[in-house]
Amino acid sequence: MIVTNPQHETAIVVRRDGQTVTFVRLKTGKLGCERTTETMFREAWNESLYPLPETIERFLEHGRINGATQEAIRGLTRLQERDRVVVANLF
Repeated sequence: MIVTNPQHETAIVVRRDGQTVTFVRLKTGKLGCERTTETMFREAWNESLYPLPETIERFLEHGRINGATQEAIRGLTRLQERDRVVVANLF
C-alpha cells in the first residue's frame, strides 16, 4: 500500500499485522523502516493512488543510490515479488 501524509511525504507499507504498521518513507539519505501503531498510522497517513510497481521501483532505485537498511530492501522486494505474482495470475 502506498500512502502520503499532510506534509506530502510518500511511504510504502511493507508489513501490517493489525496492531503495528511497518513502512518505508521516501526521504533524503538512507531508507529505513519505521514502525507505528495502527491507530497513529491511520491518523497520519492516507492511501494514495500512485501505481505500486513504479513506486516500488522508485524506492528501490533511491535505496541503490543512497543506501537502505536490509529490512527496508527485503520488505520492498518482497512486496514487489508479491505484486508481480498477483498480476501474472490475472493473465
